[in-house]
Amino acid sequence: MTVPTAGVHGACLALLLLVPAGLSAQMRASERGSVSQTIDGTTITIDYSRPQVRGRDSLFGGVEKWGAVWTPGANYATTLEVNRPLKIDGHPVAPGKYSLWLVLQPGEWTMVIDPRHRMYHLPYPDSTADQIRYQVKPGTGPFNEMLTFTFENVRADEGTLFLRWGTTQVAFHLEVEPKHKLTIAAADAKPYLGTYAFRWNGQPDSVPPSKTTLTYENGMLMGRWAPAPWPQAATFILVEIKEGWFFFGSWEDGKLTDLDSDWVFEFAKKDGAVTGYEVWGDKDQPDGTATRE
Repeated sequence: MTVPTAGVHGACLALLLLVPAGLSAQMRASERGSVSQTIDGTTITIDYSRPQVRGRDSLFGGVEKWGAVWTPGANYATTLEVNRPLKIDGHPVAPGKYSLWLVLQPGEWTMVIDPRHRMYHLPYPDSTADQIRYQVKPGTGPFNEMLTFTFENVRADEGTLFLRWGTTQVAFHLEVEPKHKLTIAAADAKPYLGTYAFRWNGQPDSVPPSKTTLTYENGMLMGRWAPAPWPQAATFILVEIKEGWFFFGSWEDGKLTDLDSDWVFEFAKKDGAVTGYEVWGDKDQPDGTATRE
């Protein structure tokens, strides 16, 4: 018996309509993913394939053999892209795009940052003088089924990049070049030094003003706020954007922890002397006003 051609075509079309659209493209065991983090104007992007454990034991020393050169991912090499100078574990990395590799050994691995970024995971890259190579120590942590990169502990000029797969994790310390200069010349800081009475706009007169005291310390214009409106404002730094205008930065344990570009101190002068300042927020109106005591 001969089946009519039109009937065959119709049946095939019906079957195709039942197939999810995504299955028409190639499905990979290690799908591609990416993660980005901006730290003070420096954008760091990791693009990588994400293999899964799938019940396998001994990922390192087993699935990935000791002595192997492994891109932390699969398929095409994992890449790092950065738009401004960066330090990874203290090693300077210039702006650009790189492939990432790890030489696996029991207890200690070698990190390899290679300027050749469009590379497949096989064959392994040869060693060149252009590579950044240094030792890292893997640790352990909670189980991760999929290989994962995450940015954590992000502060004003630093953060941590974690690589996790199975119960193995590796932490990479990141430091960025500050976008704004923290220091100021002593002569330029001198007009602002002293104590100011600060009052929030709309605050009733029955509420005593708080006080901000500006001092010059280690080449920086530092402030103390009492009582502080929030804990991170008790000690702060003013970072100059132009003459008389400063960003507010939180300062803890001798380090800048956050630079708030949406909160600007604008100082006023009369007859060449600083008389006070206004604090401008992101609503383009002053949040508060201070006068010199």
